[in-house]
Amino acid sequence: MYTVQPIRDLEQLDKCYRIAREHDAHRKKGDVSWELLLAVGFNTSLRISDIRRFRVRDLRGKDYAEIKAQKTGKEARILINPKARRVINRCLEGRDRDEFILQSRQKDAYHKEKPISRQRAYQIMNEIARKAGIRDRIGCHTLRKTFGYHYYKKTGDVVSLQRILCHSSRRETLVYIGVIQEEIDESLMQFGLV
Repeated sequence: MYTVQPIRDLEQLDKCYRIAREHDAHRKKGDVSWELLLAVGFNTSLRISDIRRFRVRDLRGKDYAEIKAQKTGKEARILINPKARRVINRCLEGRDRDEFILQSRQKDAYHKEKPISRQRAYQIMNEIARKAGIRDRIGCHTLRKTFGYHYYKKTGDVVSLQRILCHSSRRETLVYIGVIQEEIDESLMQFGLV
């Protein structure tokens, strides 16, 4: 089974942010902020289906990202760490409070603004990953998995992470963020009968 992977290497993660900032420095008015996509995705644990529904008023100046998860229907209230909050506020500065944070240039059938599609978010993520030299399989879920992977590596707290990700078991959480496979691979590197 081939699933998308988290970005494990902190240098690669930093390179992704540099690529996003470079893109944003040259983007045209109305283009999506790649840095904003990364900052929200890597720091909130939310799925892209929820991230794309945020409007500027939902995040600018806020300490928490609050949303009713589309997939589960559960209320999510995620603290935004101060560093991510500064990036998010900077990226949203001067924007209309009713805009989607990842607003599409396209309109819906009623000529109203709409957020970028999941497919567009996927294209952005893959372009960033390609430019960063990442060879792993990348997708929209990479944002959420990267959050989970680094949260676990920094805290070791699988119980809280399980709650944050709304998983039913610790094992499910560890499989989801790729830690079980990583631990198996590491143990096999140490093992040898030759």
